[in-house]
Amino acid sequence: MSLIEKAVKEFELKMESDEQIKGTITTYYETENGFSGLAGVPNGNPTPIRGILAHTNKSLLFYGEIFNKIPISLYIPFREIKEIKKSKQIFVIFKSSPTIVVIHNDRETFSTRGNKDEYTKLEAFFKNISELQLT
Repeated sequence: MSLIEKAVKEFELKMESDEQIKGTITTYYETENGFSGLAGVPNGNPTPIRGILAHTNKSLLFYGEIFNKIPISLYIPFREIKEIKKSKQIFVIFKSSPTIVVIHNDRETFSTRGNKDEYTKLEAFFKNISELQLT
């Protein structure tokens, strides 16, 4: 089963009955606590998890896998989102990448790991979400 198929299956489990997926994008979720080595021990460095980010008419969803085995998923209802803002994250020495930060009860960071073309798409994705939140 492909990543997108797994993501859609996971999203359907979390969505309310009147929700429909309105848009998807492949991006990186930057976890606040990373994993070191193959043992999975937290180390404090962000770990990028490539996955599928989707939005419905009511929520933001993410599905990805660490080491192609450990599923990571998020479900954030729009009513819980306090702010969506642009930021920068350092991912190698002296190099930063623009990111989008979603602030709700927690803080979630999404990036394209320095790919400028993909970041333009990520910005447009979040612009659509901002417009949905205002209606």
